[in-house]
Amino acid sequence: MKLLAEMSWPEIQEGLKDTRTVILPIGATEEHGPHLPIYTDTIQAIEVANEVARRRDIFLAPPVHYGVCRSTRRFPGTITVSHDGLRSYIRDILLSFHESGFEKVLILTGHAGGQHMAALEEACQMAAEEKDFRVSLVSLFDLIDPAAVEAPGDGHAGEIETSLMMKIRADLVKGRPERHFPIRPRFLVMRDVRHLMGNGIMGDPSRASLDKGEMFFEMGVKGVEKALEELESFPEN
Repeated sequence: MKLLAEMSWPEIQEGLKDTRTVILPIGATEEHGPHLPIYTDTIQAIEVANEVARRRDIFLAPPVHYGVCRSTRRFPGTITVSHDGLRSYIRDILLSFHESGFEKVLILTGHAGGQHMAALEEACQMAAEEKDFRVSLVSLFDLIDPAAVEAPGDGHAGEIETSLMMKIRADLVKGRPERHFPIRPRFLVMRDVRHLMGNGIMGDPSRASLDKGEMFFEMGVKGVEKALEELESFPEN
């Protein structure tokens, strides 16, 4: 495995002879109900990326631990950044990858909030337009087959994420609370939705299991591998 954080510059220079593709895991520091750690989004992206790096000859970059967390920002432990802040930060990282000799970057995000994803997409677009290199943006959540999920509309800290954490770090899973699906206004833009969030869950963790976690994890790994194949082989404009 080519773990950038553990490599010296001569080792990286030598490794660039074999591949110029790198995965950048991005997560968030965000509440995940009463049963999961605030590290959940980040560790899920890291571990899926780690497994992909074991199977393919690519570099794995150190993760970005912070993202845009709008709905959960009033909970203790949620540390959010602004849309513009994340966009600028990721753009700078991508441009620096290019300067360091990388030609292809796959961002794997374990957090998929609307403003978070918009900031990442804009950063990828800006960087790709400024430099002659390729960027892919992949949300781990989008790699999970909805047909494999029992709870319709399951999302934050629910069946999927609880199952994944049971596979990745079972010691950090503090039970399986009952389901909670916040009722949100369809059109109204609200300053604060903390009072609608209940225990911070948007899904059904009671349906989580280790078997599902292993299945969801493999879906994530295979999905990233397919995204890498696209990144490395899709025809140029």
